Amino acid sequence: MLIVKSKTYTYDILQRDIASLVQEYPFLRSFSIGKTVGGRELFVLVWGRGDKKIFLNGAHHGMEWITSLLLMKMLETCCHHYANRTSRGETDFYTLFSEVTLAVCPMVNPDGVELAIRGLPETLSPITKTRLKAYNGDSTDFSKWQANLNGVDLNHNYDAAFYKGVFMQHKLGIFSPGPTRYSGAEPESEPESRAVADFTRSFHPDIAVAYHTQGEVIYYNFESKATEQGKAMANDLSKISGYQLDETEGMASYSGYKDWVIDAYNIPAFTIEAGLGENPLPLSQIDKIYQDNLPMLLYLLRA
Repeated sequence: MLIVKSKTYTYDILQRDIASLVQEYPFLRSFSIGKTVGGRELFVLVWGRGDKKIFLNGAHHGMEWITSLLLMKMLETCCHHYANRTSRGETDFYTLFSEVTLAVCPMVNPDGVELAIRGLPETLSPITKTRLKAYNGDSTDFSKWQANLNGVDLNHNYDAAFYKGVFMQHKLGIFSPGPTRYSGAEPESEPESRAVADFTRSFHPDIAVAYHTQGEVIYYNFESKATEQGKAMANDLSKISGYQLDETEGMASYSGYKDWVIDAYNIPAFTIEAGLGENPLPLSQIDKIYQDNLPMLLYLLRA
């Protein structure tokens, strides 16, 4: 397999892995849907050419970079089986390729990933370094960083009861950019969330999933607007994986990607919190996370 464990899954490794997969599997398409605050490309990879459309994304939060590795490993599995005309259990990838279009944005927040893994890079201007350090409580330890380079939490930057989220944010004493939970000035104020939303609008998915860590939990609802199909699929996903179903509380209930998709498009959408422990999860968990999550993806492909 081309996607192998690395000590940490950086943006550079992602770029290398995308190039390797596209070279090995010419049927896999790769393109950029925009750029981050720091000028990094936001890549989407597309497998299949069918009418049913599924969109997966990961690493909205910088320190949750292990979700990018998970998505790349699952995508490679789909490519490998299709190229070799092999099935996995009841999943016939060769047939599904003509029935499903699977789009994957493995790393929504590469700037945040790089901050969480490497800390303040030397290439940043002194002014930007000072600003980010101030956002981080004057600490140079960015290992728990979730936001983008503007100090905006991208998974609170979507247009789904956005100002309810801001109200809850203020109740928590969050009024300005920081490592997490700051929603930004307005929905889609950030180039990363805007690019993901624009792609969603143009792609018209039938199912959408945002991967996060941690908790082994599946969130499937938004303000009681989940469809009956979405509820049934959530129950199936829970049975397949052993992950628990739950509904968010407080600020976590608003302005997330899954929330926006349910609200705007009335389709099944899920936030999957992979793994257990304290973020950032150690790489030692990736095998179990992959084994828990691949069957859920295969179910979604067949659903």
